[in-house]
Amino acid sequence: MHLHIRITRRVWLGGAAGAAAAMVLAMRGGSLSAPAAPPPAAGNGLHVNQAGFVPGAAKYCVASAAAANSFEIATAAGQVVHRGQFERRRGDFGEWGVATFSHLREPGDYLLRAAGAAPVPVKVHPAVYADAIGKCVGYFARQRCGPGKSGFNGPCHLDDGVRGDDGRRLDVVGGWHDACDLRKWTSATVYGLVGLHRLLDGPPVDGVEPARVIDEMRWGNEYFLKMQDRDGLLMSYCGGDDGNHFTDNVAGTKDDRRIHVEPGELPEQFQFIAAQAALVRHARRSDPNYARRCEAAARRGFEACTTRRSARAAASVSGAVIAAVAMHRAFGSDAFADACAASLRQLIALQVTPAQGGEVHGFFLAKPDEPQPYRDVMHGQLPLIALCDACEHLPDHPNQNAWRQALRAHCDHLEQMASRSPFGVVPFGLYSGSDPGGGRRVGSYWYRWFMKTRAETKTADWWVGINANLASAAIGLCRAGRLLGERRLVDLAQRQLDWILGVNPFGASTITGVGRNQPRLFVTGAFKPPTPLIDGGVVNGIGGTELDEPDLRPGSYHTCEYWTPMVAYALWLMSELQRPEKLG
Repeated sequence: MHLHIRITRRVWLGGAAGAAAAMVLAMRGGSLSAPAAPPPAAGNGLHVNQAGFVPGAAKYCVASAAAANSFEIATAAGQVVHRGQFERRRGDFGEWGVATFSHLREPGDYLLRAAGAAPVPVKVHPAVYADAIGKCVGYFARQRCGPGKSGFNGPCHLDDGVRGDDGRRLDVVGGWHDACDLRKWTSATVYGLVGLHRLLDGPPVDGVEPARVIDEMRWGNEYFLKMQDRDGLLMSYCGGDDGNHFTDNVAGTKDDRRIHVEPGELPEQFQFIAAQAALVRHARRSDPNYARRCEAAARRGFEACTTRRSARAAASVSGAVIAAVAMHRAFGSDAFADACAASLRQLIALQVTPAQGGEVHGFFLAKPDEPQPYRDVMHGQLPLIALCDACEHLPDHPNQNAWRQALRAHCDHLEQMASRSPFGVVPFGLYSGSDPGGGRRVGSYWYRWFMKTRAETKTADWWVGINANLASAAIGLCRAGRLLGERRLVDLAQRQLDWILGVNPFGASTITGVGRNQPRLFVTGAFKPPTPLIDGGVVNGIGGTELDEPDLRPGSYHTCEYWTPMVAYALWLMSELQRPEKLG
């Protein structure tokens, strides 16, 4: 199954041959794609964020329409501190009751109760996500590849790898396994660096020492530094579909894994550059030699990406903005601010205006010559994050007003779309042309909450849940709320995390070791021992049927496999929501 996943992932993201996907589909034989029986909907259950809330957060409970009309919240000692009513809301996914108790700000452990349903715990604390954040950081140590012993079957792959072009040995030992597999895709695993360095740039987290985060980031970064080729660009991966196995750890034998030397996609190149620049900032005092090594890698990569590659697509242009801002923060040159502004002009040119989109506008097109709206389950909401980076870190730039207008327009669009579901989550994306499945329409566009089950292209049958899409959108909404002084955007960000942590039709937390009712993890048959349950691992998340209804498949790769972008974005989101409130 993983062979299928990864080849078709490359098809969907960048265009591998359809024949390869067809071959893999034939190899699957169909049996591995059959869905496991989904868990039953939670009936009259009360669905709340199973980790809890910071005191100032928006606080919601969602229950089935058959639940009681009223609810109450009591302390552990039984004292009722709040009574309220469920508001009936109808939208996509049917009718649900939504209870709001945002004014509950006193730290403590509470019980939320309603007639006919089991009471559920509610925690309120300023550091409510600290434990989950610490577990997510620890997840990377368990996924280590190479000489370390913290990896779930370490040491492993001490013989990585052999260049695919000329057969020469090249030491690319180390890094992290990407998912519930042994592959090391730079496109996906680079998000481990993203999540960790964004955590470092946030406020301190109780129990999570910065030195521990830096150590983990440096471990993963060794792989990326080795994968930077002579031309300054990251190579694509080692241990792909042709290397999803444990090896004998002896270099020069037949099981050595192949390095796919073709350059990775531009978004990952730019995220690599941004991570190197962040490491320069965090290491220049404690380890100046390492900081100089990262600086050299960042400058080589930035030069290669901006002079020998052309960023045109929304994901690539957004990545260029993120990298330029990171370089400006680390090195302070006006040239990087100018590069950021130039890329933002390209990005804003892709934003659909009211004159172009009618009642639906503020979103971005995928490419200048492609009418399809931007949507990307791995890279997530990069345009939103890029705008926030520029607005936050270049506050005196003369284009700041235009950037903020674009940011506000995009957030207004996401807010408009989220209002169509009682759960308040943002859709996976808009579609132009024909109905992608589900019959959901807004203005002249179709939309889906989840990826298409028949794939985003005709050459691949691959889809996953939307945890990275939700978490990355929430990161941007939370930051935009602070930048624009809009409390409602931070509240909307909270609802995306709520879905990931149990406020969904299945009442399931999709982070291992956080909350309850986690779906059964996908287990591969490709190698032994398989990837175990790892605290802090974030699975792909709830997906959708062909009719775009919520679909959770315990044990399937679609919804229940770990994936680096999911972990990284969830980690970053929790650190953002735990920041002290500073709006405006």
